[in-house]
Amino acid sequence: MNALPQEKWYILGAGSIGCLWAASLCRKGLPVTLILREHRLKSEQHQQALTLSAEDETHHFQVNTTTSAHLKHPISRLIVCTKAQDALPALESLRPHLANTCKILLLQNGMGSQHAIAENFSDQTIWAGSSTDGAYLETPFHVVHAGKGRSWVGPMTTSPPGTFDELLNNFPLAVETCEHIEEKLWQKLAINCCINGLTALFNCRNGELLDGAERQQQLEHLIEETALILQQSGMENPHLKEQVFNVCHATANNISSTCQDARLGRKTELPFINGFLINRASALNLPLPAHQSLLQQLREKNIE
Repeated sequence: MNALPQEKWYILGAGSIGCLWAASLCRKGLPVTLILREHRLKSEQHQQALTLSAEDETHHFQVNTTTSAHLKHPISRLIVCTKAQDALPALESLRPHLANTCKILLLQNGMGSQHAIAENFSDQTIWAGSSTDGAYLETPFHVVHAGKGRSWVGPMTTSPPGTFDELLNNFPLAVETCEHIEEKLWQKLAINCCINGLTALFNCRNGELLDGAERQQQLEHLIEETALILQQSGMENPHLKEQVFNVCHATANNISSTCQDARLGRKTELPFINGFLINRASALNLPLPAHQSLLQQLREKNIE
């Protein structure tokens, strides 16, 4: 009996995370297609060389590429790796191409975009992920896996068993399921709320937030306010300060995605990070002067 053909995976977004996951799917031998914006599609051949550098090894792949306008087959497995602010509109552009049983995994920073998508695509199987993997693009389609971490994926909507089993066994990235994925999203949000915007403000690497009394004091004020909102939201974390400082040490040479966006004059994901926290605080009638001051200081530098 002939084996059934493997379902094709589609990845929306070819930034560092999109390329990292595409390369990882290639390494496992799973068919993958990158969905690009129209101007990034280079040729009618719809093929793209993809390079992964990881742990002193370099891997080369040829991946299929397409755009929403060129899609010919229904999408049954989709990983969304766009920026948080782009995720919902980008997914809306694919709505006509989604199979009724499409399984969608969201890999965005911050919070809010996942809930909006789960609400707007309630007929689909929606999962979200939280990752500590570090990656950056050396050049377009050349991704460097700079820090091996772990990813947790879990359902935002009711889902059938075995939804993303291919990502759990013999997969190049460390992936595990988490039934309460919102807790993982909150944990990462809390750390990003303290680090990302501040690195953009000071235009510095993560570890440099611990240099000098002024930066540390501002960092500690952000930690205190974030811890308060976690507590009021039922996600209390008495070790948040220790965790934030540990991340600053462990990723001392890293440049946060927010800082990178600010340097390039791009819109950041701060509305889904600190902005999400401020909105939650407002709903709880709690002031967050340190977070509000941070966003105001960033606006004055034309960073939003």
